[in-house]
Amino acid sequence: MRTQPLIAWVTVIGTALSIFLIMTVVMIESVGVMSFSPESNRDRMLYGMYVHINKPNGSGGSGSMSYKCAERLYANLKGVEAISFQSDGAEHLDIHGTTDETFTASVRSCDQGFWEVFDHKLLEGRLFSKEEVEAGSKLAVVSSSTARRLFGPENAIGRHFMLDHNDTEVIGVVEDSSPLAEWAYGEVFRPIDVISSSEWGGGYFGNIAAAILVEEGTDLESVRNQVKNRYAEFASELKAEGRDIIYHGAPFTQQVYADGIPGSNNTPDNSADRAINVAVLVILLLVPAINLSSMLHSRLRRRINDLGVRRAFGCTRGRIVRDIIGENFIVTLAGGLIGLGAGVLFALFYDGVFTVGGESVRPSLSMLLNFRIIFSAFAACFILNIISAAIPAWQAARMNPVNAINAK
Repeated sequence: MRTQPLIAWVTVIGTALSIFLIMTVVMIESVGVMSFSPESNRDRMLYGMYVHINKPNGSGGSGSMSYKCAERLYANLKGVEAISFQSDGAEHLDIHGTTDETFTASVRSCDQGFWEVFDHKLLEGRLFSKEEVEAGSKLAVVSSSTARRLFGPENAIGRHFMLDHNDTEVIGVVEDSSPLAEWAYGEVFRPIDVISSSEWGGGYFGNIAAAILVEEGTDLESVRNQVKNRYAEFASELKAEGRDIIYHGAPFTQQVYADGIPGSNNTPDNSADRAINVAVLVILLLVPAINLSSMLHSRLRRRINDLGVRRAFGCTRGRIVRDIIGENFIVTLAGGLIGLGAGVLFALFYDGVFTVGGESVRPSLSMLLNFRIIFSAFAACFILNIISAAIPAWQAARMNPVNAINAK
């Protein structure tokens, strides 16, 4: 760093740029699948949303399930800890409280199982029960920021507000959550029964999705196989009506939804996208590694006398290789830490890195500084170092000591 500062700093900056680009890709991938509250068990989650039913003449339809259809396919599965039947997305509805402010909130309709599947932190009051869901009670649980907007500094529990022109009572307040928790996020939560009448297509289609929390130690595939068998049984029943239900692989894991919401009438195949992502990461490693290798080779040419003296005094080729790779790793690691820091700042403050429903969403610092991302950064530094330093180190170690001392 002192004797060749220009080349050394170019190496650091080149490494930082490479790690910055790699970490941006890794962070986007990681936040899509990592667990964070209120989706703290993403590795044990399965999701089912759509159903595809055809008639013999080829007509039919596909879309979100009705409540009846969702129960038929997903209720009472073995190896399931909890299940939530909820709206297939949050609605944006107008709400109005005592502050004289009418604003649009993200409203999620769900059953009592929602609170068992997702770990929202209850700050005040209580959550609605199964009986209240079945009765279609006009109740709501709201996020803490929504409660303040509705009622100001006053206690929200027991107070009423207008939700989509319906008088609704607040029974609980939960901690705010990130929109990146797409299955659990909401600013207002109400019992699903208030929209369960939205059915069409013979009562098989509606606006219901199923979120399934699988028991610890239970293979996700065993639960998916149960659903597959139910599809087969359902198909036999529908045949009498002249219909057929098409199985597209549901329920899906968090990874499938992170790659893109599966369509309602096709089986998702994200292998091409995964291959492209891998190719991008390889390119982001190889291109700078080749450039860094050239710069390292240039640095070593200026140290040829030093290497020759060391070899003449008995330093082994293996020691030469280890020292060169070790020195280069320190420089690479310095650049990697700069690149990681730049990537985190970019993800935190640049709009458009993370989007939900077409709107930019900013992640929290804890989402970005997790073990998976930090390990990926160190792994990328290590791989980049090995690729860039291996050939120059091998060439330096094989030099003839006499020629090296004479700078030949």
